[in-house]
Amino acid sequence: MIRRIVDISHHEDPIDFAKVADDGIVAIIAKASEGATWADPAYQKFKIAAAKYNFLWGSYHFGTGADVARQVQHYLSVVRPTANELVCLDFEENPSGSSMTLEQAHSFVALVKEQIENYPVLYGGLWLKQQLNGQGDEMLMYCPLWIAQYAKKPILPPGWNKYALWQYTDGTSGPKPHDVNGIGPCDRNQYNGTIAQFRRAWPFRQSARTFETR
Repeated sequence: MIRRIVDISHHEDPIDFAKVADDGIVAIIAKASEGATWADPAYQKFKIAAAKYNFLWGSYHFGTGADVARQVQHYLSVVRPTANELVCLDFEENPSGSSMTLEQAHSFVALVKEQIENYPVLYGGLWLKQQLNGQGDEMLMYCPLWIAQYAKKPILPPGWNKYALWQYTDGTSGPKPHDVNGIGPCDRNQYNGTIAQFRRAWPFRQSARTFETR
């Protein structure tokens, strides 16, 4: 088990990536976009600065109620992901506007799969569980799960029997450690395996289902 994965956005700017590397962080997932038009102003700067070190790199898109095709086009145009970069849909309630629905998440996942030939990682927590309402989802369960829950252990949404990543702290709540040198308190994540296994699993692009058949 390793807890050497962080996710960041412009809220963490500035970041000293040399210190982050020295602190043992293996992978970084950065917010790239939100909705159909907004791009994180720190994303490209972070990616360039982090490239000097041996981090695994990933990005995520915060889904909203905007037109899904435009969101997918916008996200992929911002990140232009290579085959070894993690791609992720952040599916959670939008505190400042319309939230992405379950149906829109289906479309987002399908369109990303069409573009990059693999399913994106799905990030979710309480909002995902509320929208699933106790039922497994035939489309979303193709996505490797990145579960957010700040507790001793996560409770998975219906359908999945394992997670790819577990966001166990937001830098304040949840198990320790909370801080990273060069960043301070931040979101940290757990992978259930060794660093070598983690590097082989990254970027969790897979077509096979990772859920229980019920």
